[in-house]
Amino acid sequence: MIEKIGYFFEVSGWTMYGIAVCSIFALAVFLERLWTLRREKTVPKGFSIEVEDLVRRGQIPEAVTLCRKNPTPLSRVVQVGLEGAEKSRGSVKETVDEVGRREATGLTRYMGLLNTTISVAPMLGFLGTVLGMVQLFTAIAEAGEVTNVGMIAGGIYKALYTTIAGLVVAIPATLFYRYLNSRIESLVAEMEEVSLRIVDLIGSD
Repeated sequence: MIEKIGYFFEVSGWTMYGIAVCSIFALAVFLERLWTLRREKTVPKGFSIEVEDLVRRGQIPEAVTLCRKNPTPLSRVVQVGLEGAEKSRGSVKETVDEVGRREATGLTRYMGLLNTTISVAPMLGFLGTVLGMVQLFTAIAEAGEVTNVGMIAGGIYKALYTTIAGLVVAIPATLFYRYLNSRIESLVAEMEEVSLRIVDLIGSD
């Protein structure tokens, strides 16, 4: 298996190494975001229930302390709202929205890199194939004639290795990207819902 992989790299040239780097980046970003975007690290359900209960009972300082003890994107948004409890509802909501947008941006960290690999990997694959075809036809031109059909067929299928490799990287990376985007959108929506409930509770006190 290792020898076969080594053969692919040998016949495909430097573009295959670029595709390999793209695959490493894509997998690393996916695993890092998957770990970071766990619900208990972003929008923990137990925290939201507890902080809402404290706010309903008018225990704002205790709710702020709870936020500080549980540093998550949700708690940071809620904390800003709680610390501005004495201000008008409109002012609190505006501040919460601003911090919420900042925290939402943090959830998308490295997503641009993943999106880049989706575009670059197949492009490198196509480039490798074109370079391989150029080498093949250059060799044929220098020989002056085609003495063996297998020579052309062999050159073409070797040139196509990089196209295959590029697509093999880009297709899973696209699925990773769409899954993570969906997860981020879900977490952001839940974060907004909880923070707005807190703002309403503060405003009703």
